[in-house]
Amino acid sequence: MTLIALDPTQGPSSGELVPAKRLTTFANKRLGLLWNNRPGGDWLLKHIAQALDEKYHLAETCFTMKMFIGNAAAPEIIDDLVARVDAVIVGVGD
Repeated sequence: MTLIALDPTQGPSSGELVPAKRLTTFANKRLGLLWNNRPGGDWLLKHIAQALDEKYHLAETCFTMKMFIGNAAAPEIIDDLVARVDAVIVGVGD
C-alpha cells in the first residue's frame, strides 16, 4: 500500500510515502510515546501505554515530548525514537 501525503503548508509535492510495516502484536515490544505538549495529552498517552502493557506485557515504554505543538518534532527526537522503540504512539490533548 502506498500513501500520498499532502501538506498544504509546503506547497505541491510529488513524493510518495510508504507506511512503516505494522506490528502483528505489542507483546514484548518497546513502545514510544510522543506527546505534543497539549494539556491532557501526557495523561492520555500514559493511560494508553498502561492498558497496552497490561494486555501485552511491553518490554519498555519510552515517553518523550516535543517542545511546542505548532512545530514538528525535532529530527533528533524522531531519530532517538526510531533507534529505541518498535512502535510510536503520537497524541494530542485537550
